[in-house]
Amino acid sequence: MPQLMLTTLSGETTQITLSPNENTLGRGPRNDIVIDSPQASRVHAVITVEPAFVTIRDLGSRNGTFVNDYRVESQLLVHDDTIRLGSYEMRFVSGDQEFSHVEAERVSTEPRLLLNPDPEDAPTAPEPPITTPGKP
Repeated sequence: MPQLMLTTLSGETTQITLSPNENTLGRGPRNDIVIDSPQASRVHAVITVEPAFVTIRDLGSRNGTFVNDYRVESQLLVHDDTIRLGSYEMRFVSGDQEFSHVEAERVSTEPRLLLNPDPEDAPTAPEPPITTPGKP
């Protein structure tokens, strides 16, 4: 099972085993993983564990969710990714996760991680109509 190695500002480390399906993170007491940081939103993010991969999704937090120092809305996680929420830092331990780092980059929802974007697939605007001057 995938895990998080959670480190607080004081340097305390806790190992958390992620449950299948959704694991909520935030400073509110009803979260699966409580982040005791004033910079964390009450319900900050969710980590979804599926058989083949694990994703993290920001839930509209004010201060953002960061994976490897990049602010993300949604991101596939791979072994040793660093996640930061507020003043807490976590290291993702994949366990039996099947995707490799390269495979995760290929299917990532973040445009910055596209390996070789094809310029022919870029969106284009329709050509403006050709007009010729007419008689007044």
